[in-house]
Amino acid sequence: MTTPDGTEVRPFLEYGGLTSVPGPFRCTDVSIVLIPLAADPARLADLCSTVLADPLGTKSYGPVGEFVLLSFGTMTIRSLSPVRSDFFDVAYADMGASVERHVALWVPTVAGHRHGCAELIDRFAMFLPAMWTDNPVSILGGRDIYGIAKQWGVPMIADDGAGCSLDVFGGNFGPEEVSGVHRLLDVSPRAGRHPGEAVREAVDEVGRVVGDGLRSLLHGQVDVPDGSLLTEALDALARHTLHQVAVRQFRTSTGDGGGGTPPELVDITTRFDTLDTRLLGHGFDVVVHPLASHPLERWLGIRSQEVAVGVEVTGAFTLSAD
Repeated sequence: MTTPDGTEVRPFLEYGGLTSVPGPFRCTDVSIVLIPLAADPARLADLCSTVLADPLGTKSYGPVGEFVLLSFGTMTIRSLSPVRSDFFDVAYADMGASVERHVALWVPTVAGHRHGCAELIDRFAMFLPAMWTDNPVSILGGRDIYGIAKQWGVPMIADDGAGCSLDVFGGNFGPEEVSGVHRLLDVSPRAGRHPGEAVREAVDEVGRVVGDGLRSLLHGQVDVPDGSLLTEALDALARHTLHQVAVRQFRTSTGDGGGGTPPELVDITTRFDTLDTRLLGHGFDVVVHPLASHPLERWLGIRSQEVAVGVEVTGAFTLSAD
């Protein structure tokens, strides 16, 4: 078997213990809360142009609007690969399932290409610049296979699913500093407010988020004379399909990791078998704790803030590379 660029694919060498498994992956018992966070549009644009730079120069990615999505939740994951592991003497699909808790940041983007003086839209794609999970097999497989920027973290989700906190490994920098586990995020439901006020603010927030994105796409930086934006949106809704983009790269042994392999953009597709959404009846207080190893404000312009609206997503999906 060969890759699209003609490189020979060799068997993966397994030894010592279970570190990762191949996909595609089936995710069930999905329960996720999505919250829009105000961010810095200039920093989001810089992130996309730097990290999502197409090595072939055939397409470019740009952010949609002035927000990112914060998600937290749980799911049960199992491999669907029929390949049999010689080391473990069992097919990956028959190994069983594992539960994963996560906190993630999502940047809505559009991928496009130049055609004369116009920038044409090819597709919507969600980019995850950071995802924290407590499942070590998921971390390694997500980074090695798909390039998803997963790292270790301890999401502590409330029993009712309405709030979450996140501890990460890192710290502040300095010759005398020692890394450890630190609090990065606290997300708590807002209480003690009149229901009518919550509804009004929720409507305003949804209008702002949707409005920012549509203005950016239809009346701002992106020209879509061929109607591809509307086509892509309708197609995604009809097929219950979410496109993602990730960057797969590894440090090299040359220079003891001072450099890296050529970055590879990876297209990932999430196909929902079942999908239910529910607008939550409360807002959130989001507290971002300053931490040099995880500079959310300097990196994305995310600060502590009050959020008027959240959406709960439940269902099941399959994740695979295009």
